[in-house]
Amino acid sequence: MYIDRILAPIETLGPGKRLVIWTKGCGKHCPGCANPELWSTAGEKKYSVDDIVTIIRNIYKDSAFDGVTISGGDPLEQIDELLVLLESISDITNDVIVYTGFYYDEIINLFDSVRVEKLRKLVAVLIDGPYIEELNQYDLGLRGSSNQNIIFFDETVRDKYEDYLSQGRKIQNVYMGNRLISVGIHNRKEESH
Repeated sequence: MYIDRILAPIETLGPGKRLVIWTKGCGKHCPGCANPELWSTAGEKKYSVDDIVTIIRNIYKDSAFDGVTISGGDPLEQIDELLVLLESISDITNDVIVYTGFYYDEIINLFDSVRVEKLRKLVAVLIDGPYIEELNQYDLGLRGSSNQNIIFFDETVRDKYEDYLSQGRKIQNVYMGNRLISVGIHNRKEESH
């Protein structure tokens, strides 16, 4: 699986302290994308799902987290590995967010019913749709643009998400080696809120 980074604890991409995974590979190339460096997998090292699971379990053992957020890139461009990964960590948390540039209707038509049902079972919240820079509004919480949808596959998490969303966007700066990474949903540059 093509992974760029795994960071924890992150509090800006979902409620509670979360482990966040950024996958590599995205064919959408949305103008204004926050992570264009994650579009390509060319020349990148691919990690086995087992190795990724080991890393996640070690992080959880050292400092438990409340949920997992998977962004990218587009995680659904690696759906088979993603589903194996999610199944392998389902004993740790049932609070999983997956971001994708595909709309849910596209997912239903793109993948067979077995994959779609597994996705619905293993993901609590799907945030779907491509990023559209002109629709980036400061009051959207977990969404980058207003065309994107927050889809609850697990209704038991809805209340904590609605509470989290009512707090607005948050940004968290994290050092990874000598890199400063700004994590969260950013406003468009011309907005001044």
